[in-house]
Amino acid sequence: MIQLQALNYIIANKDINFLSVYDEKYFPTYKDEYNFIVDHVRKYKNVPDIETVLEKFKDFGVVNVTESADYLKTKLFEEFLYTTSVEVLTKGADMYAKDSRMATNYIISKLKDIKPPETNYGIDIIQSATSRYDRFLDKFNNMDTNEYEISTGLDELDMLLGKLRRGEEFVVIYARTNNAKTWVAEKMATSAWEAGENVGFFSPEMSDIEIGYRFDALFKHFSNKGMSGRERDFNPDNYGSYIKKLKKYTNKFNVTDPLTFDKEPTVSKLRKWVEDMELSIIFIDGINYLYNERGNNKKESDRLTEIAEDLMLLSKEKKIPVIAVMQANRTAARDANGEVNDDTPELDTIRNSDGISHNASRAIAVRYKDQVLTLKITKDRYSDSVGAKLIYNCDLNTGKFTYLPNPKAKLPENENEKIAEESREQFKDSDEVF
Repeated sequence: MIQLQALNYIIANKDINFLSVYDEKYFPTYKDEYNFIVDHVRKYKNVPDIETVLEKFKDFGVVNVTESADYLKTKLFEEFLYTTSVEVLTKGADMYAKDSRMATNYIISKLKDIKPPETNYGIDIIQSATSRYDRFLDKFNNMDTNEYEISTGLDELDMLLGKLRRGEEFVVIYARTNNAKTWVAEKMATSAWEAGENVGFFSPEMSDIEIGYRFDALFKHFSNKGMSGRERDFNPDNYGSYIKKLKKYTNKFNVTDPLTFDKEPTVSKLRKWVEDMELSIIFIDGINYLYNERGNNKKESDRLTEIAEDLMLLSKEKKIPVIAVMQANRTAARDANGEVNDDTPELDTIRNSDGISHNASRAIAVRYKDQVLTLKITKDRYSDSVGAKLIYNCDLNTGKFTYLPNPKAKLPENENEKIAEESREQFKDSDEVF
């Protein structure tokens, strides 16, 4: 029974590490099923769903496993120890009648060989220091490339964050309803695409057409009202010329929705999406739409916490930034002194889960009012930018972000003014069509 429990646990929890340590000798009753799962992992880079296993092995027993991985591993070894010991002692007994000394030596030597599987306990950062130095040198000598980082599309934000890391980067963008949080994510996505990245955008609520119009506004500042037919002076010829030239680009901006993943989007399915489309950065406009592979019927806060953990692991594994858009609670924001205000929401207002903010590498609160966009960094695992506020004049119709100098930006004063001037220059010829 323990072998069946262990296999069900591996399938339900997508536990590849379990498979790498406990090989087929621990699953003699289910050797074919075990090897099928291992072959699937080698070929597709993830543990198969239970439905995939049942398609191959119709009599495979499905059981709900609530035991921990440590318990299952202990019991697997105990069962292996017992069965192997019995085999050794039985063979030793047969040998004893012919040669007692040989039988005794055989039993002792074989029993000594029965050891728990060795576990790789991570990396010795002392002995591996050279690889750390080599990575530093490579990054130092390639500072101007995108090999290690991806720009957010906002120079001021890049200065504070040091751009988005390729790996160990799970960023949460959050705001209350109708505060342009998705626009901020799309601004980052458009910038990443413009830099040559393959971008993935999971959009449960907006169609690919609407995301596309926003992309056109952010990339070349076409009027959203014009593209929707609400401006009669909008020039369709300019827009048509742009569309023809846009299609010459080869890197992807792939928009998906829950239907793409059979209405049950999971982190494993996102991983396959990343692999199949060769994506180098992904955006999730609504983490609450994802299904928890560890049990989707759990309390909402626990469900979202576990999804957040898996998204961070996905970032580490595939070496890509993962950016998630979240809804903040509707209640008024509180400042550090507990005073109620209408400013950017605090970190603890992220709806349904402080576990999401716990797993995030960075968190950015967003507020948009009267065409003024405020970004406040409320968590940053990699720098001291927490508390910094960046303010932009933001025209959502044409996708223009113009930086406004702000003493709370935590930028050097001369940089504050310099960037503001560069931002104003950027939009001087906004009607240009490439």
